[in-house]
Amino acid sequence: MQKILIYSPKITNRIQYVFDFIMREFSGLEFELTTDSAQFKNYDFPKINYSEAPFSDEIFLKSDEIMFEYKISEKVQFTALHEIGKCFFALSRYEEYLPGNRDKHDRFSGENKVYKTPFVDAWIIEFQNALKNRYPELEFKKRKFEFILTSDIDQAWKYKHKGWKRIYGGLLKDFIKFDFQEIKRKLSVLSNQSQDPFDTFDYFKSLKEKHNFTMIFFWLMGDYAKFDTNISINNLHFQNKIREISQWADYGIHPSYASNEQPQKIEIEIQRLSNILNKPITKSRQHYLKLSFPNTYRNLLKHGVTDDYSMSYADETGFRAGTCTPFLWYDLQAETTTSLKIHPFCAMEVAMRNYMKLSKEEAITELRRLKSEILKVKGQMTILFHNSNLNDDWKGWNEVLESVFD
Repeated sequence: MQKILIYSPKITNRIQYVFDFIMREFSGLEFELTTDSAQFKNYDFPKINYSEAPFSDEIFLKSDEIMFEYKISEKVQFTALHEIGKCFFALSRYEEYLPGNRDKHDRFSGENKVYKTPFVDAWIIEFQNALKNRYPELEFKKRKFEFILTSDIDQAWKYKHKGWKRIYGGLLKDFIKFDFQEIKRKLSVLSNQSQDPFDTFDYFKSLKEKHNFTMIFFWLMGDYAKFDTNISINNLHFQNKIREISQWADYGIHPSYASNEQPQKIEIEIQRLSNILNKPITKSRQHYLKLSFPNTYRNLLKHGVTDDYSMSYADETGFRAGTCTPFLWYDLQAETTTSLKIHPFCAMEVAMRNYMKLSKEEAITELRRLKSEILKVKGQMTILFHNSNLNDDWKGWNEVLESVFD
C-alpha cells in the first residue's frame, strides 16, 4: 500500500501535527506531505489536496491561514475555521493561550463552549468514509469503546490517620460550634465502630472486579496547605494504603495546588510517590484541574511525566479538546509536537453537582448522553469520581457512577 500523498503549498509544524493525529494516530494510515503540485497531480495513489482551491476532482480540504502562521492571534475565531483548522484549534488548546473567562482558581471555564461532543473524532470518521468511497482499498485502524474510571485522592480519610493535632483541633472547632453530631460521628470512626466516609476503596475495587475496566488513582503528595489537605506522606497507614491499592489499580501523581506557583515542588512530590511504590511515576492529573499553557505541561515533561489526565473542564462536562482519543500535546508557544500524551476525560462529579447544579437523575442522563456520543466514535470514556464524594452529602452518587455500566 502506497503512502497517501497530501499536498499543501507550505508545510508547517502545525500542518504536520494535525495530519499526524488524523492520519497516523487516529486512522492508522501512512502519509507524506508535499509542496510539489506537479508531483501531486501525477500521483496515481490516494491523495488529498490541502490548500485554498482544488486542482481538479481530487479529495480537497479547504485550508485556513492559522495553519500557515507562527503566531497566536486573538483575531482567530473557531466558527470561521474549516475542518482541519477547527481540529488544530481544539487539540492545540489555541483558545487557552488567549485572554478568556477564568474562575477564582485561574482555571479556563467550559461555560458556553461548543465542545459538548467529540466533534474532532466525529469529523475524522466522516472524512474516513469519504476516503473509503474514493479509495476502497484503504483500511483504517480498528477502534473500540473503552471505559476508564479515575479518582483523585485529595484526602484518603476524612477523620482517620490525620495526626492528633488535626484531630483534636477539629474536635475543638466542632465543640465551639456545638456540633455534637459531628463529634459523635468522628469519635465513632476514630474508635473503629464505623467506616470512615472517605474510605471507599473497597467499593471501587468491587466495581472493577465486576465490570473489568481500567482504574487509575491519582495521589496527592503535597505538603499540607489551604488547598492541599491530604494525610501526611510520612504516615505509614497512608503509605500502606497506596501500596495496597496499587496492587489492583494503576496510579499517578496528583500535583499539589501549591505546585502551580512553585513548580519545583512537582519533582519532590513525584519522588515521594516513587519512593513509596518503588516505581517510576509517569501519569499525572493536576489538583483542582489547574492548567496553565504552556508552563504546566512543560514542567510535567521536565520531570518525566509521559501521560496527563487533566484535560477536562472543572465546571462543565464535555470535551475540552474536542476529542475522546488520547493525543500528543502541541506546544503552541514553541510550535512543536511534544512527547506528552494527553488523555481527555469528559465528566467529573464535582462539575455536575456543584457547578452545573444537576440532580442525581440529571447527572445520570448527562453521563448516558456522553456515553452515547463516545460510542458513536468508539472512543475512550474517562470520568472522575473522588473517593470522598460517595457518602454523607454525596449519598446516592454511587448510583450516578454505576449508571455508566447500564
